[in-house]
Amino acid sequence: MKLYYRIICSVCGVLLVTSFITWLHQQDVWQSTASVKINRYNSSTTQGGVLQFVASKYGKTKLNHLSIGDEFSTIQQQEHCNGSFIGFEHKFARLTNVVILPDKGVGRSGGENISQVLNQREDDEYYTLQKGYFTLRCLTRSINYKFNNVSHLNKWLNAVDLIQSSYKSERRVELYTLAVQRYEYANLYHTMTDFYNVFFMLEMFNIKVDNVLILFLDGHPQGALDTTWGKLFNGFIRASDIKQPTMFTYMLWPTVGYDSPLNKHEIKGVPKLEEFRTFFLRQHGIAINDILSCDNLRIVLLWRRDYVAHPRNPSGTVSRKIKNEEELVAVAKKHYSEHSILDVQIDLLDMRDQLKMVSQTDILIGMHGAGLSHTLFLPRHAGLIELYPTYWSTANVHFKSMARWRGLHYRSWQNSDITKELNDKYTVVDVNSVMALLSSMVHEICTS
Repeated sequence: MKLYYRIICSVCGVLLVTSFITWLHQQDVWQSTASVKINRYNSSTTQGGVLQFVASKYGKTKLNHLSIGDEFSTIQQQEHCNGSFIGFEHKFARLTNVVILPDKGVGRSGGENISQVLNQREDDEYYTLQKGYFTLRCLTRSINYKFNNVSHLNKWLNAVDLIQSSYKSERRVELYTLAVQRYEYANLYHTMTDFYNVFFMLEMFNIKVDNVLILFLDGHPQGALDTTWGKLFNGFIRASDIKQPTMFTYMLWPTVGYDSPLNKHEIKGVPKLEEFRTFFLRQHGIAINDILSCDNLRIVLLWRRDYVAHPRNPSGTVSRKIKNEEELVAVAKKHYSEHSILDVQIDLLDMRDQLKMVSQTDILIGMHGAGLSHTLFLPRHAGLIELYPTYWSTANVHFKSMARWRGLHYRSWQNSDITKELNDKYTVVDVNSVMALLSSMVHEICTS
């Protein structure tokens, strides 16, 4: 009987040791293939601060298969590499189990304070990708696909190396990663096209924002809109944060900003535009309130003033400024004494305060410029009055198109008196003409 118990105990011991060794092996595999410790920048930190983000925390949550929703079924798609690469309408793409080899990419780290990189060339802020920066398992030797001519995604596709066996020993990010190369990153209008393009990806593939990782594949320095990226999409990382070969379970290459529907001013409408507005406001903790009160309208005048936004303009000089701001405000307050007249250089406010003001504005007035991108967040009954100097063509209809897409009221004025164009890109605005447009718009809004 004693011999029997000894045999049983020996067998149990072997089984326990074997199980323990197997468990250790699994932990090693997990550490080598399923976790990647990277810096994830978050808007809640102080400037330049980072939060340590461990992707392995998300690695145990199984991601849903990334497929398009029924309402997007008419979008053309081409599959390659047994579905590991899918291109959509030559504008964007979805990649599965793609590996980034960071030593195949050359570029600046990015995130520097602007004062450290003044006069830096814009080309220096973009990455040069060698073959193999992206590595994808594929049984064919090439991906016969091409993106639109304006798209840098063609260069990215040229940097894809196809291998016939799975890449081993890489670290893994178990999040829906959206790789973005930003152009004019400090400009609200052009950044808005990127914001919208990423949002459209989330809508199309039914992705929850909590499961998103934004990857900046550029080396731009710090910008005022970085915190907005963090607020909208729960943070971001830069390409320079990837120090070792890393596999991304799902990666999306969104449409390039210049190819965004928001930049196609001639089209009749932009899909999911009101949903984008709702998302943008909600992510900043702002509830939509489109109630109109014609007894107390809010009229906001936006000012363009000099400020340093990026390294290429160290003096901070901007064009399309209004010389007679005080006169314009005084006359508006006189004509509409029972209403709220506000004036602001809106880029001095943080994004939440900007949105809080604009979402409660009935009529927005300002010179043509990126700040008028806030037309997207005006109440549905609101109106925009856009001003142009002599030297700026009214064919620039960026914000007129936004108003049209949203069904808002719109008026414009252009200076025709060259003597009213002053040094340093100041314009003396015809106050009477602007007041006439304002009167017309107030009547239209309150009687429609």
